[in-house]
Amino acid sequence: MVANRVVAAALLSVLVAACGGSGSTAAVQPKAAGDPEALVGSWFVAAAGEEAQAILTIGGGLSLSRECGTLDGGWRANAHAMFVGDFFGGSGHCFENQRNPFPEWMTKVAGFRPDGDSELLLSSDGRTVATLTPGARSSLQPITREMRDGFAEPARLPTGVSPATADDAIGRWLPMPEDRPEGVSDKAFVKFDVNGTYKGSDGCNAAGGRYAVGPDGLVLATNGPTTLVGCDNSPLPAWPADAGRLGLRDGRLVFVDPAGKVLGEAVRA
Repeated sequence: MVANRVVAAALLSVLVAACGGSGSTAAVQPKAAGDPEALVGSWFVAAAGEEAQAILTIGGGLSLSRECGTLDGGWRANAHAMFVGDFFGGSGHCFENQRNPFPEWMTKVAGFRPDGDSELLLSSDGRTVATLTPGARSSLQPITREMRDGFAEPARLPTGVSPATADDAIGRWLPMPEDRPEGVSDKAFVKFDVNGTYKGSDGCNAAGGRYAVGPDGLVLATNGPTTLVGCDNSPLPAWPADAGRLGLRDGRLVFVDPAGKVLGEAVRA
């Protein structure tokens, strides 16, 4: 690995801490449909606290180019104008003096809408957080099949499962007793915070990212870096990013993939 790249997993706790005071972005009630494909490209970004002429590139990943170098991350969006983005690594120079370079404004973004040739990134209450202006770079970002699959409308929830809201999801959840790795007790968990951050553990590896819950249980979640310690792992922390919808059944949180298959269920801690 190139020396001036930061090991992203080591920064996960910094990112989670930085998101703590940013306000709630987990619940999204978009007013109009959006076109996620229109977001793909390189943009000049204007946002509170951001460098002048910073460039945000949205494509197979998320990158923010600044004078110090580039920050890297991931993003998710759908046709309901929901959007979540997350930075978790980047050029070493951006992390000098142990400072946290991750943009606070991105932790407030929960939606988007077009504005002429520009795109606006919005908070959950519809306020403009960042303005994306075209013309940053001439090269276009390709829209891949994987991206289009991610933009597609998920299947409906299975019979007997009701849509979950953001308020329903908030809190700490554990695997079903029969699904818990032997000997790890409640070390395997996922916790959804009110500020739009989730974190968890498979029993020995940390995971987390940003999430948003929309109408009819729609969920978008990024999946940040994780360690690779071998153990009898629980799949629970991977389910937020793999799910298309969240539901409730008998008080349990149900994770349903975009094809309508139940990934699994979790019980409140």
